[in-house]
Amino acid sequence: MERRALRNGSPTDTIVEVGDTRFGHDPFPTIAGPRAVESDEQIMEVATAVADAGAAVLRGGVYESTASPYEFPGLGRPGLELLRDAGAEVGLPTVTKALEPKDVEMVASHVDMIHVDPRSMQNFELLRVIGGTGKPVLLERGGSATVDEWLWAAEYVLAEDNDQVVLCEGGIRTFEKSTRATLDLSSIPVLKEISHLPVIVAPSAAAGSRTRIQPLSLAAQGVGSDGLMVEVHPDPMAARTTASHQITFEMFTDLMDALGVNRVRINIDMIDRDLVRLLARRHLMVMRVGRIKAERGMPVHIPEREVELLDIVREEAERHGLDPAEIEGVFDVILEQSREMQRRERARSWSRA
Repeated sequence: MERRALRNGSPTDTIVEVGDTRFGHDPFPTIAGPRAVESDEQIMEVATAVADAGAAVLRGGVYESTASPYEFPGLGRPGLELLRDAGAEVGLPTVTKALEPKDVEMVASHVDMIHVDPRSMQNFELLRVIGGTGKPVLLERGGSATVDEWLWAAEYVLAEDNDQVVLCEGGIRTFEKSTRATLDLSSIPVLKEISHLPVIVAPSAAAGSRTRIQPLSLAAQGVGSDGLMVEVHPDPMAARTTASHQITFEMFTDLMDALGVNRVRINIDMIDRDLVRLLARRHLMVMRVGRIKAERGMPVHIPEREVELLDIVREEAERHGLDPAEIEGVFDVILEQSREMQRRERARSWSRA
């Protein structure tokens, strides 16, 4: 059987949808938020700041895999509820980790995407259970894993008929001591060649210092990454988890500006998508009306109806401060397309008859 994570000769890339965000399609979507959800006030403050700066997905840890039993383990279920509510408040989808199979169902019921921690990358039972939820999965590379081992881990999710997998490069263990891990940016073009899955970069933990996050993020964008994940905290030095690589709100805003990502442009993109969806709905209704016209022997072009419609459009344009003549020109194009679609449908019907 062919491995599902590999291209197998296909040039088509997988698009992973997390709420309204599409990894592998949208221009460099960024996941941002604190390493750990600490309180209602903290996560709401972060959610508001990163949303305003242009983040596409809100992250926040509620279960932490720590090196020491004395470190903050996360808030658990209460943290899930805080993360869910904060995302809903600012209009962002959410992502968090599930560390054990028994927690997966509860995590899946609260967030839009499930993050597989690097330490869990080869916990195959966990991967199967997460894959079975049907939720999008953020699969972060293990610190000692090869690219091939990483893709084999993805197979366990894909084998559950869940193709919504985003790969995440967060750094691997090497002999280098100047950083916490070595961010393997060379893996991005390699994965683009051999896999159809989108891949993002998480530079925070690997960098070992918040001052290195921006240059590494720009490098990730430069090598073709499909997005980014960074850790953001209102006061990093007071964080209950690792402080050294969580960045401030100001640093996050500067990072998004440097990447060329901003909230206004994202909002425009969302509106443009909505316009296309509305045009598609209009197309379906136009074809339905066209069939009724054909059944009743009515012509495709009914000038009186179009005059009535254009009067409504001009009036609506004036109400919203738009130039009526310009908006009428847009609708002239839409109406001409509608007539042409109805004519083609009639021609096909006659040819079948």
